[in-house]
Amino acid sequence: MIEILEKIAKEASEKTNIKLYRRSVERILSALQVTSDFWKIVDYADQPVPAASEIIKLLIKEGYVTVENEELYLTEKGLELVKELGIPPYVDYTCQACEGRGIPFYANIDWYRAFVQLTKDRPKAVQEYDQGSVTPETTVSRVLFLDSREDLRDREILVMGAEDDLTGLAVALTGLAKKVLILDIDERAIEFDNKIFKELGINNAEARVFDLRNPFPEEWIGAFDVFITDPPETVKAFKAFIARGISALKGEGSAGYFGLTLRDSSINRWQQFQRALINDYGMVITDIIQDFNAYMNWEYHDQTKAAQISPVKKSPTDIWYRSAWYRIEALPGFKGENVQIKDEVFRELYLDEEGSTT
Repeated sequence: MIEILEKIAKEASEKTNIKLYRRSVERILSALQVTSDFWKIVDYADQPVPAASEIIKLLIKEGYVTVENEELYLTEKGLELVKELGIPPYVDYTCQACEGRGIPFYANIDWYRAFVQLTKDRPKAVQEYDQGSVTPETTVSRVLFLDSREDLRDREILVMGAEDDLTGLAVALTGLAKKVLILDIDERAIEFDNKIFKELGINNAEARVFDLRNPFPEEWIGAFDVFITDPPETVKAFKAFIARGISALKGEGSAGYFGLTLRDSSINRWQQFQRALINDYGMVITDIIQDFNAYMNWEYHDQTKAAQISPVKKSPTDIWYRSAWYRIEALPGFKGENVQIKDEVFRELYLDEEGSTT
């Protein structure tokens, strides 16, 4: 029976161009034992959407899974398979208080409430810029995590893109950073931040419209203690965001933060990124907290590749898109990249065989 899992993994790999394994299929079968919601299956199985979708379609073809009212269920044949192979159901021991982050967002409840109130009229996420906002609890926890790693107080901090999450605003609102510079291509996010800075008299934070395909000006190179970004997960985007952020760090001991999913990336992509960080850029990975970042469902979901390739037509109703929170630190001899990203249509930064949520 193990051969059927290897057969499905091989066929799914060939159809998606994503390297999959027997373990990939086992993860899907584990999730199917506890939920019938496709998007929760993706969440529990930690597989890129195209991979999860293709595996399930093959399981349906082989008679192990059936679709009823846009829900997915193991058939009798499927139940026999998981029993025979000893595939356990997915279990979740996530701490409900901190939502699995190890950082309780309510550690400073007054600040959390102030952030939520100030951002209630935030701009909506739009597909053009691959936006999908994290929950307020996630944003606040990000800043608390920076503080726990001595990367907040009296630090000069660069926030690159993804200001739909309002992380830069949250950093500035603490009043603990020495300087905050927020860069984003979305004028709405920039105007929103600067309006609040003006209203609250925050004079050590600035938000600027900036396209991260373009090189940084010389005055930003080696000028920051910390950078924060949440980039698209193609190789091109990684260089445009992460490597450019590294170029802005002051020196050894400086740190970078970013999110990386297993929804738009595979573990093979993670290996590729991690090798680049260590071998090409001279960084060390100090922290990876799985599922730290929880994303609110975006209104344009039905227009995404993910929705089109899903084995069911049902849209997500609960949080399912999560990413790990990476912290990297500069070692002696580290180096970034600050080159023009040329000859690309903007959306080429966002979509490839693994990415599907744009």
